[in-house]
Amino acid sequence: GIDYLSKTASFGMRLFGNMFAGEMVFMLLALLGALATWWGAGLHFALGLVWAIFHILIIVLQGFIFMMLTLIYLGQAHDAH
Repeated sequence: GIDYLSKTASFGMRLFGNMFAGEMVFMLLALLGALATWWGAGLHFALGLVWAIFHILIIVLQGFIFMMLTLIYLGQAHDAH
């Protein structure tokens, strides 16, 4: 019914929001590269590297969580019929 449709829609919006937020942080860190100073370039590189490593770990965790939620939603839909 409508509950499965709403779960699917909220699931997609949540995934999009998570991915969008991560990319926005990448964009903000990229703006640090516009600073024409030596410390601006160093800060840009250091923060970009730290965020990239953190983001890769978060992507793996999100992939696992969204996979598990998909399996739960499919199991609920299967049990209902």
